[in-house]
Amino acid sequence: MIFPETDPGSAAAYRKMMLPLFEFEVPKSARNVPFSSDAEIYCLPDVTVSRNRSTACRLTRTIETIARSATDEILVVCYTSGHFTYHDRGTKRRAEKGELAFFDLSQELVIEAPSVENISLAVSRRKLEALFPLLDNAHGFVVPPGSLTKVLLGMMEHTMAMGAATTPMEARAIADAMIQLVAACLEMMSRQQATPSATNGSASLAALKGAIERQLTDPALGPQSLLNEFGITRSTLYRAFEPLGGVSAYITERRLRYAFRRITDPSQEAQRVSQLGFELGFSHPSAFTRAFKALFGLSPTDVRTLAVRPAGGDVPFMVSPEALPYIHPIVAMAAE
Repeated sequence: MIFPETDPGSAAAYRKMMLPLFEFEVPKSARNVPFSSDAEIYCLPDVTVSRNRSTACRLTRTIETIARSATDEILVVCYTSGHFTYHDRGTKRRAEKGELAFFDLSQELVIEAPSVENISLAVSRRKLEALFPLLDNAHGFVVPPGSLTKVLLGMMEHTMAMGAATTPMEARAIADAMIQLVAACLEMMSRQQATPSATNGSASLAALKGAIERQLTDPALGPQSLLNEFGITRSTLYRAFEPLGGVSAYITERRLRYAFRRITDPSQEAQRVSQLGFELGFSHPSAFTRAFKALFGLSPTDVRTLAVRPAGGDVPFMVSPEALPYIHPIVAMAAE
């Protein structure tokens, strides 16, 4: 994709192309600079690898954007030049050249950079969650350069270099290997953040959170079920979750985020919202709706309405009429 600085329509076309994933705008500080961007994207099974170079940009992913896109992936970004800032739960953070930043695309996000030169990887949550269930920890996690990250980046670079010459069988094997490496990076993060002392060594916070993730659809899930499973005292359990707002609040938030993903999943359109609330332990549909709206600012019905696709809405965003003139399909030399 090439959006040249000499074309006054480049920014508008780029904005239209990005809309299913991010709301794009040129930062105020760079609006006197002509916008330009060029990118390459390769879609492998359960993985998308891309490289992008552009002038200054600000990318925002809101609850409305998330509902409309139904994109439930983990994004891994590495800037090969410069830096970028991002907002994580109200805190502004910065990622430097060579660092790997992980973002959960089911959560709100703002990324801003004075210039862009990066390589990124979008990984299916379904595939990654099977290897690393604690994906709620991944949002905003930054890994400094190291052996593991360099191997992953090397695979991403080589995949971009080989491009369309890769056979479907090779693409599957490469994608599986990259997913394994992403899971290994996240596992390293989990071990670094593990706090066994929070539960006197008898159960780590990661283990408790893992148990919660496995039982989100069990109506019996609650503080007592965790006490029974791990054999710890109530005060120990509450102390472990105190920094997260309390164990009950944490369970409720995890259930609501799971519900959001279910509601925006096209394969789940037939499920009634009220039934989903009962499945997640809410005693009445109104209680589920109140809690959902308090967290996301929209009701479950509002989110489902945003997620409904019109006929033909599954066409990839890259072929929108506005973006089509800027798209240049890559043909493998072997195919020629």
